[in-house]
This record gives sequence, structure tokens and C-alpha cells, in this order.
Amino acid sequence: MRLRPFELAVPESVPEALEILAHADGDARVVAGGTALVPMMRLGLVRVGRVVSLHRVAGLGELRAESNALHLGAMVSMAHVHRAPVVRAGWPLLAEAAGRVATPAIRSSATIGGNVGYAEPASDPAPALLCLDAEVRIAAATGERSLPLARFLTGYYETALEPGEIVAGVRVPALPAGARTGYVKFCPRSAEDKPLIGAAALLVLDPATGRCRDARIALAGAAPTAIRSTRAEASLRQAPLDDGAIEAAAETAAAEADPLSDLMGSADYRRRMVRVWVRRLLVRLRDSAPAS
Repeated sequence: MRLRPFELAVPESVPEALEILAHADGDARVVAGGTALVPMMRLGLVRVGRVVSLHRVAGLGELRAESNALHLGAMVSMAHVHRAPVVRAGWPLLAEAAGRVATPAIRSSATIGGNVGYAEPASDPAPALLCLDAEVRIAAATGERSLPLARFLTGYYETALEPGEIVAGVRVPALPAGARTGYVKFCPRSAEDKPLIGAAALLVLDPATGRCRDARIALAGAAPTAIRSTRAEASLRQAPLDDGAIEAAAETAAAEADPLSDLMGSADYRRRMVRVWVRRLLVRLRDSAPAS
């Protein structure tokens, strides 16, 4: 389908972008890489009179690491996140998930801000960011605020963004010492497709006893938005990470899932795949070495 006519605004600063949105009467959408918004416009799922491009906004393409956090501007591409040595060294889970997004061409265009801001339920980066306790930086005319990603994602393609606000970036805390992390996705049609189920996990094991000190599990495609499996996590903490504990955690994660049925698979099938892939991921992490 052809795009309907729209007005394009290209601000050069965050305040200028916010000013444009403030006078758009709800008829404007922000575009970063365009990999989420443009297909929705082509399919007629959204009607937009004005598109506000962030490509020229200074500072939104910044990627920098400090001793206790990684800072990603909204315009940082998935390809940059995947390839950046500082991300691969300090936040390997995020680098791994970003590298599983669609195709190389799409990764070069898709941005971290667009991925978070449009709340794709079957997002690859979202489960990784949830496991890493990421925070979303939100710019508004009244100033900037931050929200944990778990509170920012509110529903099916819905977020906590208020009218006139934009995603300015994401802050990702440093990994806990001794963390083991991983991401898996199941795509029944193509490895470059959105995941039917995506699962990210972070484990910290006691080196002396093998008991689980900390566990974080997050899922994509298993609910109207990406979610943390909090009850599955709780079942693992302070427990020996044997096959029985892993099987029980996978069952709990499947029970926590609230998936939708679509052309890729039924809700029941998605729950079964949650059980399978969470179990496989936890076994892999248990038997691997912690990140340096």
C-alpha cells in the first residue's frame, strides 16, 4: 500500500521537537528509524498528518558507558548496540538480543528509542532490557523524567508516554558481579522473523554452593507486552539450580504467560514454547561460565 500524504518536520533539538508536538493537536507521530511506524502507516493502522523525524536532533545518537551504567540515546541503532565493543564487553545480553533483530539492513535503521517507544510485544531487545533493569528517559516540555521499562510498557503497543512526550534514551545499569546472561528466540518461519517466543535470563550463582543468588527472566511474545516472569524468578532464588528447579521455573513461566493467538501460533502453543525455551536457556546458563 502507498503512504498517505503527510507533513514532515525535521527538528534539530529536543525542545524544538517537543514544541512541534505540542502544536500538532494529536495528529503527529515521532519517527526514528521508521521500521515500526512506516509499515503501520502503509497498512493503514495509524493515520498521521505530521511525522516528526529525530534524525537531526543532536545528542540522541550518543552511546556511552560509565562505571555503573550504559547510556543509549534514542537514535542509537540496533546495529550499533550489537557491534559496539563496550556493549559486548559490559552488557553482552543486550548486544546479543540487538543482534537478533530482523536483518542487517533493518538493524542498521531500527533504533533503541523506536523499539521501546512503539512497545512491540514480540521485541528482541525488550526482554534483555527488562532483565537488565533498564530505565527509559522521557523528554517533555516540563523537563525529563525516567521510568523503569517494566512500568513504561503498559499494554499492546501501549506505553506510559503522555501526549507531547518523546523517548530520549535508555539507561542500563551495570551487570551484577558473576552474572550469566543469555537470549533465545523461537521463529517457526524464519530466523529473521519476529520471535514467536523470545526469552532472556540473568543468573547469579553462588560459586561455593551452586545455589541461585539472583534470577531474572523476561519474555517477548508471551503477553500483550514484554514481561518479567517474577514468580519463576522467585522460585529459583536461594535454590540449588538442578534440573528439577529449572523444570519448575519453566512451568511457572509458562503459567505466568498471557499470550495472544495470531497467525504465527495459538496462545496454548506459545505457552508450551515458553516452557521449552525457558528451560533450555536456564540449562545453558547454569552450565556456562559467568561473564567477566
